[in-house]
Amino acid sequence: MTRKNKGIFGPLGDLLPDSWGRFVLAKHQNVPFGTLKDHELLDMTSTHAVGALSLGPSPESPSSRQEKSVSLDELSDVAEAFDLAMSEESLPPEVQYLLQQGTSLGGAQPKCPVRINGAAWIAKFESSKTLVKYPALEFATMSLAKKAGINVPEIALENISGRKLYLVKRFDREGNTRLPFLSALALSNLDIEELEQGSYPRIATLMRRFVEHVRHDHHELFRRMAFNMHVRNEDDHLRNHGFYHSGRGWGLSPAFDIVPMPARARTSETFHLSLQAGIHGSEATPANLLSQPEKFSLERKDALEIIREIREALIDWESVLQKSGVTPEDIESVRWCFEGFRTMYPDVSK
Repeated sequence: MTRKNKGIFGPLGDLLPDSWGRFVLAKHQNVPFGTLKDHELLDMTSTHAVGALSLGPSPESPSSRQEKSVSLDELSDVAEAFDLAMSEESLPPEVQYLLQQGTSLGGAQPKCPVRINGAAWIAKFESSKTLVKYPALEFATMSLAKKAGINVPEIALENISGRKLYLVKRFDREGNTRLPFLSALALSNLDIEELEQGSYPRIATLMRRFVEHVRHDHHELFRRMAFNMHVRNEDDHLRNHGFYHSGRGWGLSPAFDIVPMPARARTSETFHLSLQAGIHGSEATPANLLSQPEKFSLERKDALEIIREIREALIDWESVLQKSGVTPEDIESVRWCFEGFRTMYPDVSK
């Protein structure tokens, strides 16, 4: 029994939808957004949920909704369904069916599961409610992360009915097999009221207990933390980091949901990550980034080399965004995200 997170243990909390799924389920239940309780949402989880857990009255009869993934041919219909969902109108059953396919997936942006050549993928759609068009921007940023040496899933960018669609292959699926997954939030065993205690060094410490290749994954975690500072990804919260079991042991999952937070030039000299990075809390500065390299099985010189590799990968960031179809307006809105950290701190070794 636990008193944290409204009585729901961390691994079960990983099954809960985020804001987009909660919005759609509220529409389906015809209740105001925010009124569905977490224990009610657990009853609505489907087999599309992250990881391998299913819920039911007994191990032999899990009652998680058995749902099919949509096909590529249906994605245009799903995009139209998302547009309808943003309206105040009641939704016809066929539209509700399409929308519900993505309710067990985390995140704030519209998305749904899709099957491509027998493999499980997630499709992310544009939203009229956001400041920038995130599918192209996330594709470009994840491409830059890969260039910077970060382990990312297979990704793709498609045009559906004149709109960009970001596709990411699921790392927690092998064919029809669901692989175990544990978020850093569940691992940290923090209550929703304690999220300010979440930190990269703490994750690194907990990894020593169960991760198979600790040194390798420590270096990877530091690289992600450094990259997030360099692209102003302030949404690096505990649910956006995780671990999966591939059948050969537990390890840090491929990176996901790395995207810059639009900011005007010099909105502040410093900004903060969602997670603490070092002895100066969540402050995004080289001094904080390099304050505890030993927590990540690194010497200072090795940490500096990782930062050098990241900076080299980001030199042509604007060209990568342009080739990914990010609009000129959106490029300007994130320019300071990609250039600000390097501009303020040209020499991180000091």
